[in-house]
Amino acid sequence: MKNIFQEIVNKFRSYKTKEFPRTGKFFLNLGISANMMTTFSLIIGLVAVYFLFSNHLLFVVFAAVHLIADGLDGLIAKASQTTKFGQYFDLLADRAIALLILLKVAMYLQDYYVFIIFGLYVLTQSIHFISRLESPIVFIRTATIIVAAIYVFYEPLLLIGYLIAGVFVIYSLALQLQWVVKKRFG
Repeated sequence: MKNIFQEIVNKFRSYKTKEFPRTGKFFLNLGISANMMTTFSLIIGLVAVYFLFSNHLLFVVFAAVHLIADGLDGLIAKASQTTKFGQYFDLLADRAIALLILLKVAMYLQDYYVFIIFGLYVLTQSIHFISRLESPIVFIRTATIIVAAIYVFYEPLLLIGYLIAGVFVIYSLALQLQWVVKKRFG
């Protein structure tokens, strides 16, 4: 059973693949592989996290470039041969950025609830990886970046954002528990 959030992600990925099929081939012709773009996305994402709370404009610019590069790595992968390593590498890179943003928000707010959400997020990601990417999960990285990018206009958005992230993480755990029960007792 797919959840609504995963369906939205899948529809966006399908749209992206259908509307931009030559983009992946363009980068391949330049000699840029999907894993190279994932590495670039990870580095730019780390730079974005570095600027979170210290330079808002640089955070927004680097976060936007990170998200674009992350989208491009999928297009490049579809234009070439996808690998299991590439799938795991892309997911690990994306999750690392989400985890670091949550950690930085926790340190900025000095709120132990964010640390609890951080721990639960690590748990859901671990289950997802242990299940060989089969268990359901709700991805929160993009929403986390968006909330971090707009919080300067209304600071309570950070609180609202991490609480919503917590709800999604708990929802992921519920979906995973349901998945385990169904798989085990079927």
